[in-house]
Amino acid sequence: MPDLRQHQRITDTKDMVAGLQAIGHPFTAGRVLNLSQGGMLVAGATLAVGEVTGFELAGTGFRYAGTAKVAHTTDGATGLRFICWRGNAGQSVRALLARRSHNSDAAASERPAPRPRGLRRVAVFIGTDVSSDRPAVRPPAG
Repeated sequence: MPDLRQHQRITDTKDMVAGLQAIGHPFTAGRVLNLSQGGMLVAGATLAVGEVTGFELAGTGFRYAGTAKVAHTTDGATGLRFICWRGNAGQSVRALLARRSHNSDAAASERPAPRPRGLRRVAVFIGTDVSSDRPAVRPPAG
């Protein structure tokens, strides 16, 4: 089984929703928190680890379906590992991931570089002694 950590993962999923329908459970839908070629994290799903579910991944301009297995659960989110896709959906998801990760990389490169912190410019003023024309700050002896 491939290591899911090797797959590129995107979090630009604000427009994505996943509908889940496991046998013996009511249909649930939740927002997709992140997506990779190997799986997705869905908010609000309440399935047990090891359960198999049909799913539909929908977003702006697309709708893909497949089967997944619950890999892990957290407070309020369920991690799914894809088992199979219906039709060409697997290829389409790979293209979607590539496009969205490219867009986020391009957006990151367009941002101005952060200014280094910890360096401050300080102006030093050297005045003269009121009682004479000698500088108030004298060079060190030596």
